[in-house]
Amino acid sequence: MKKWKVYGIIATILLILSILAFGLYYLLFRESISELEAKNIAYDYAGVEASNVTILTITKDKDDREYEIKFYDDLYEYEVDINYINGRVNNFEKDLRDDVKYTENNTINMTEDAAKNIVLQRIGKTRDEVTFTKVRIDRENGVTVYKVDLYDNEKEYELSIDVETKEIVSYMEDYLILDGNSATTSNYIGSEKAREIVLNHAGLSSNSVKFSKIELDVDYHIATYELEFYYNYYEYDYEINAVTGEILKYEKEK
Repeated sequence: MKKWKVYGIIATILLILSILAFGLYYLLFRESISELEAKNIAYDYAGVEASNVTILTITKDKDDREYEIKFYDDLYEYEVDINYINGRVNNFEKDLRDDVKYTENNTINMTEDAAKNIVLQRIGKTRDEVTFTKVRIDRENGVTVYKVDLYDNEKEYELSIDVETKEIVSYMEDYLILDGNSATTSNYIGSEKAREIVLNHAGLSSNSVKFSKIELDVDYHIATYELEFYYNYYEYDYEINAVTGEILKYEKEK
C-alpha cells in the first residue's frame, strides 16, 4: 500500500513538473511580436519611413523563430530577420537595387554611357560590334561599381568599373557556346523582345512592373535570357531561349 502512495506522489510531482515546463516553454517561446510590430522594428532599424517603402515578402521561419522581411525604397533593397519572441534583429542586409535609374541628384559620378565607353576601349570594340545585356550600379567589396555585361559574335564579357576612380576592378571574358539552332549571336531575339515575351505571358504591361534583372547567359550549351521583375508583391522569374523565345522556366512567388 505504501508503495502505491509513493508511486502516486511521484506521478503527481512529474505531472506538476510537466505543467510547469509547458508553461515555461509557452512563456519563453510563444510569438510575442506581431507581424505589424516586426515591420515597424525593421523600418526603424533600416532608418526608413513606412510610407517610403514597398514590402516584397514577409515570411515566418518557425525553425529560427523569426520574421524574414524583404522590402525596398527608391534606392535600396533590404532584408531584415527579426526574432518573433523578443523583437531582436538577427540579420540585416542593405543593397543598392538592381533596377535603380540614377539621375544628376544622386551621388554617382559616372553615367551609363561613360561606363560603356570604358568597356569598349578595354575590349577594343565599337558599339556596332557588341550588344550590352546589363549596365547597372552595384556594390562589390564595399565599392560602388558599374557592372557591365555584353557580348559580340565571338565572346561574352563581364566587367566592373569603380565609379569614383573610373578603373576596371574586375574583368572576365569567355567564348560563347551556341546551341544547334544558332550559328551566330545575330540570331538572338534581343533583350527588348525577351521583355515583351515574358510580359505577355504574365499578362502585364511594361509600365506596371520594374525589372530587376535582364541578362544574357550561356549554360549547358544554350543561350538564354534571364529576367526577373516584381508586381503586386509577387516576384516573377523567367528563363527563355535567346534564339527561339521559348519560355524554359517560369516562377511566380510571393
